[in-house]
Amino acid sequence: MRTFEDKILLALACVQELGLKKKTSLLESVNDVHELVSQGAKETVKSVLGDEAASEFFDCVARIDDIVKELEAKQVNFVTFLDDDYPERLFDIYERPQVLFFKGNKELLHKDSIAVVGTRKPTRYGAKIADEFAREFASAGLVVVSGFARGVDSTAHKACLSVDGETIAVFACGIDVCYPAENKGLYDAILAKGGLLVSEYPLGAKPLQYHFPDRNRIISGLARGVFLPEAAKNSGSLITMRLAIEQGKDIFITPGNIFMEEAAGSNELLKEMPHAMVFSAEDVLDAMRVNREVREKEPVELDFAETQIVDALHDDELHFEELLDITGLTVSELTNTLINLELNGIIQQLSGNYYTLA
Repeated sequence: MRTFEDKILLALACVQELGLKKKTSLLESVNDVHELVSQGAKETVKSVLGDEAASEFFDCVARIDDIVKELEAKQVNFVTFLDDDYPERLFDIYERPQVLFFKGNKELLHKDSIAVVGTRKPTRYGAKIADEFAREFASAGLVVVSGFARGVDSTAHKACLSVDGETIAVFACGIDVCYPAENKGLYDAILAKGGLLVSEYPLGAKPLQYHFPDRNRIISGLARGVFLPEAAKNSGSLITMRLAIEQGKDIFITPGNIFMEEAAGSNELLKEMPHAMVFSAEDVLDAMRVNREVREKEPVELDFAETQIVDALHDDELHFEELLDITGLTVSELTNTLINLELNGIIQQLSGNYYTLA
């Protein structure tokens, strides 16, 4: 049963494009959430939010039951900072999310976890590190948290699922918006395999540029430690690392090729924090004092198309278009087949839409 306070916070979260600072300022202007809809609250709300956002807020309050029904229809739930099951680690971060929308296994919010972050355009070395480390983290029983973006994020989620591990994807848009669109197969797989999708943005919210830095504080906030395999100097993952440092998280970084721009940011951070250097997933697990869990993976039976792909990749790396010609599948069918093979740890996607055996 939802409390009235929960519904007020939900209404505030549903005001489109309302920044964190204004939401926080509004809540700090009252002693109790109830006061936001009291007889004399309108002027206070208008002065903090502005006329347009205030009008939208009161409209959301008026139709809050319909908003709740829409969430239920899309199998999306929410938790507020007033709830007992709000993630404890998020209480300690700056500008904690007032509301978290989620879809999937909510229990993951309370399990021991590590974030894996990095560049959207990793080198093969960076992608391999992200893949292998994420597999080891998941196999050891850690929940792997990442941001569902292209590159390292997607690699980490897929690697985790490939060993039947648990993963949380933190969105910079509404949970019903799959961004990037090519990750639809991953979106479905995370839910099918007991993972969790999380966002502080309401249904339909677009992945606007300023959402990503805000999202990053949740990625690091949910995790006990943060691992960075590779990042360029302008990578948004460096923002996540800075936030993690401010939040007092354990930081782990692998050294990258000094001649590669894709590793310049992580190498520079490593110069500042040499104690964060790790060379193996075991280094990270030992530092976090994680007891390994032994998990036996079920043998995978391949269908005809999957066998065709694996046989073809025995000889060389192949492009998506080449695999289309070999298999005769449609683009959608091949995409789903490749995702299944990735999730089972059989193949790996490389940059430029090439694939190779894992």
